[in-house]
Amino acid sequence: MKKILMCAALAVATIPANAGLFVNNNLSCDISLDVYASEPGSGASCTHVVWFKLAANNSVAYNNTNAPQLVFNVWRDAALGPLVPLPISANGIWDAASLVQYPGGPEVGRSGACAPGTFSSGYWTGTCPTYTLNWTSLGGNNVLIDINP
Repeated sequence: MKKILMCAALAVATIPANAGLFVNNNLSCDISLDVYASEPGSGASCTHVVWFKLAANNSVAYNNTNAPQLVFNVWRDAALGPLVPLPISANGIWDAASLVQYPGGPEVGRSGACAPGTFSSGYWTGTCPTYTLNWTSLGGNNVLIDINP
């Protein structure tokens, strides 16, 4: 029931968004997430990459790919590497995500982009448990990413 209510709230919150991204970290440890995006009409996917940390048992939401919090972390050119900044417009398209750090490549993403599917699982050593990573399209270019034990 909690998930249904959250999805309903997210759907209402995305109405003014160009491209909403919602991430839930349900793990008992902090994570670093790589997110891939592209410019509409470019003909290519996953051209941009940005990473951010998310605290254990926490959530974040971004209204679009040019959200101030993401710009602070600096979008990078996914082909040339983390040292090459590559700005992105507010109407960028969310393409994929990964808990495997760059250049490991995307784990989950939208259909037709650079990721192998919408579900992945893995294991971290240390204090983090095994995890599952789920990509759910909410309509338009709005996306929900769930990270679960």
